[in-house]
Parts: sequence; structure tokens; C-alpha cells
Amino acid sequence: MITRLYVAAAVAVCSFAPAVAAKSDPKPLEVEKALKPLDGEGYFDDVFGLDPEGKRLGALRTDGATFAKVDFIDVATAKVTKSFNLPSKTLVPNRIEVLPEGKGVVLIAREKPDDLAPLWAFRLDETGKQLAKVGPAVAFGRPPADATPRAKLLIAFDRKLGSKGAEATYTVTPYDLATLSSAGKPRVWKTDVAGEIKAPNARLVGFFDGYSRVLGERPGAYNKAEDVRAPPRMLVVDALSGKVANESEIANIEGWAVTGILRREHPGRSLFVELNQDASGVDVVDAMGKKQPAALAVPFRLYDPKTLRVEEGPGPGALTFGIEVDPLNPDAIKRKKTDLPMLDVYTADVGQGTVKLRGRVFTPRPVTWRTAADKLVVLKRFKSFSRGGDELQIYDLR
Repeated sequence: MITRLYVAAAVAVCSFAPAVAAKSDPKPLEVEKALKPLDGEGYFDDVFGLDPEGKRLGALRTDGATFAKVDFIDVATAKVTKSFNLPSKTLVPNRIEVLPEGKGVVLIAREKPDDLAPLWAFRLDETGKQLAKVGPAVAFGRPPADATPRAKLLIAFDRKLGSKGAEATYTVTPYDLATLSSAGKPRVWKTDVAGEIKAPNARLVGFFDGYSRVLGERPGAYNKAEDVRAPPRMLVVDALSGKVANESEIANIEGWAVTGILRREHPGRSLFVELNQDASGVDVVDAMGKKQPAALAVPFRLYDPKTLRVEEGPGPGALTFGIEVDPLNPDAIKRKKTDLPMLDVYTADVGQGTVKLRGRVFTPRPVTWRTAADKLVVLKRFKSFSRGGDELQIYDLR
């Protein structure tokens, strides 16, 4: 990769012409709707979310000091339908789950500005009244939308490390997302110094599918006559019931090891997108470590790898990832013309082995984005601040 220092020098020498887009590049999406902060008050924080149908948007609006509000926005019209103040000015929102019309939101937040502080889930009605609060937890996860009862859950995940080796106690607690009422008893998973759990007997690899499943590994059977051991076996266990959902031989040991690393970097996830070995593209990696090269709309060298961002779900085996065109990519330097800054949004279906470009968006400023159904919402962030922006843009994905 060309370093930024080298690129800066190249720009100074070449005196780049105005940015251009190649004729073969994907056509950018048109902005369907755009929204500025209501009455010009404050700015939009990085915390915003869509309901599953992509019809309603919940966005945190604040001035960073005196107020913090949640705005309900009709996606079709980009109009604020309702707005309320957070119940406490000290809350530091982390994520927002927009509930059906009239039901309010579930806000995942910390009670103080400390990244190590525990998370809590608050159910707030459309006036901002607190109806329920659950926690504390290290994280909250959402299982895939697979049409099973677990798809309606919010799962609290907590972890307490032991004093020796891999000793730890993990607790998963299910709640009904719509009400935050209990959806079952908490289940505790304990690992010994070697990272082993007892029931079923296996090494705990990690939690995935929104902390609703446990991935484990145990040795293959030993053949005494031939003095060999079969390949290790993978177990998928329901994290709430403890029942083994699947057990099979691990055919790809290398891929399995790679997912172990990815799981540590992305707790609770089961699907991943990562740079391939020679950094010439990206691979979609499933829970078992199987890699599928992603067919991209433009050569990977045109992208800035640091901008890769992934949203898992909403259905099983599905994810959305976005990556931005680097205006100072090698091809642009060669022709002495900067490329336009663009965000390309892709969806991947792991079961079908397909990757599809859903849209390209012009991004003259840093952005944060969310998707649901066929909608993409982009926050145009401030250039000189660490978070927040002054405009939300709504797009229809292809």
C-alpha cells in the first residue's frame, strides 16, 4: 500500500487536476431525502437506527452539553414526527433499537462517560418516559431475524474473568426486546484454566449470533489401533438452553484458527469481512472459517481498507459492508487526477455465496451509515469533530 506520506508528496509534485469519476464506475445513488437538525438546534450524534422495515428512524440529537433528544423521523418524508429528551443528561448512548410505531425505543447506554463502564438497556416510550431498565452488561446482542422466537430477543452478555489462566464466568440473559421483560432464566457458562466448559465438555471458542449461541471445540476420537486421533470437532450450542444444536468435524483447521482471531476482535459476531492474505481484496468469512472472495464493483486498490465497516444480519448468513474509495489511490496518482470520494455498500449472502453492490454514495465528508430493508441512512459528519454531523441523508438501495 502507498503510504499517506508518499501520497502527499505525489500530490505536491503532480499538481492534481480536479477530481473525476471514471466512466466505468458505478453510478452514485441520488439522495431521496435529507434532514437537518430540527429548528437548527444541536447536531445529530453517531447513534441512530432504523426499524426493521426501514420506515422509521430514531436519531439522537444533542448540543453536547445542555440537551440530548431522540427524534423519531418518518423515512418516507424525512419529517420529525415526535421528539423527547433523554431521561438523564448523564446517559452516554451506544445504540438505539427502534420499536414498532407507538412502542418507543430501546436505548443501549452507559450511565457515565467511561468506555469501561457497564452498559444498560432502557425502554423509553415516545414521550421519553422510562418503562424498563435492565443490566448491567458488558454487551447487548440481537440474534438473527430467522423467524424463530429468539429473533425477538435482546440478550445481555456479562463476563467476569478469574484469577488463573482462562478461568471466566459468562452470563447470558434473554429479554423480550419489545418490553425488556424477562424471556427466560440467565444461563451461566464457566471455563476452567484451560478454557474448558463441562456441559457439554468442550473448549469454549466464543459466543455468536448476538450471544445466543456458543461455539465450542473438542478433540476427535482416538484410534488406538492406528495410534492417531481424528480431526477436532466443532460444536454449536444454544447459549440459553445448553443444548447442542450441531456437531461436526472441523475440515478446515486453518480457517477455523482464523475465525478464532476474528471472534476475539468482534465478540458476538458469526460472519466477518477481512482483507485477504495479499491485501488485494476482501473475503467474506463464515462461522466455520470458510472464505469466499468478494466480487467488488471496482478494483480493490481503489479503496481505502481502513474504511471497511460491517453490519451483520438482519437474517442468518447475511451481512452488509461498506468501504470507501480513496481519492488518492494508485490509479489516481498515476493519471494525476484525484478520484471522487465515494462509499460503496455491498450485501453478502454467505449461503448463496453472493456479494452484491447495493449502492454508491458521494461522500465529500466523513460519514457514518446504517441500513435496514432497502434503505440506507448516511450521517454527514463534521470534519473537525470526533463524532456527530449536521445532516442525515436517506437513500433507496438498489
